[in-house]
Amino acid sequence: MSGRAYEGYLLLFFELLFLGFAYQAVLIDDTTRFYVVIISMILILVPLLFERYFAISLPAGTKTLIAFALFLHVAGGINRWYWKFMPYYDKVAHVFSAFALGLLIFSFFLLLDYWEIRMQPSRMYAGIFIIVLIFGSCWEIGEYYIDILVKSSYNNGLTDSILDLISNTLGSFLAIAMARHALRKVPLGDNPSYLLKAPD
Repeated sequence: MSGRAYEGYLLLFFELLFLGFAYQAVLIDDTTRFYVVIISMILILVPLLFERYFAISLPAGTKTLIAFALFLHVAGGINRWYWKFMPYYDKVAHVFSAFALGLLIFSFFLLLDYWEIRMQPSRMYAGIFIIVLIFGSCWEIGEYYIDILVKSSYNNGLTDSILDLISNTLGSFLAIAMARHALRKVPLGDNPSYLLKAPD
């Protein structure tokens, strides 16, 4: 079985899990999380549609990691794992979310190269780190203001925010390491966008 087919089965497995979460959200009358589940199911399909539209193949593992990051977020909310396993679960979710975002950013840089907008690998790595850092910082600010508006408890103070940002940084480093590993597979004389056309 090819890596592409294997990843397809994994995505199908995640979609089935999300159907279970949607049913669970209905049972506990949690409309907000029900919509979060539906949106997550759509987001899992977006990379597949993206590949089909542009006739490319995203780097191996990217789609699965996006699905897994969404799973951690959805399961953490519906099953209350964010609160049951505080503060550890939240930090793990941040690492994998940043990892997935980093690979998504890397895929975007490869697509730019595919469109003949060239970028040095070092700039790709810097871009992954900076964009993940900015996104993570905005997320923390968003959590803070959501807590003020709806009296929730997503943000647990400055220490929690700092640890979240450290977790995001770790995730971005993992994405950079995976990007470096992938770029080493590009044959001499080819451009990084080779990875979008190469088989998994």
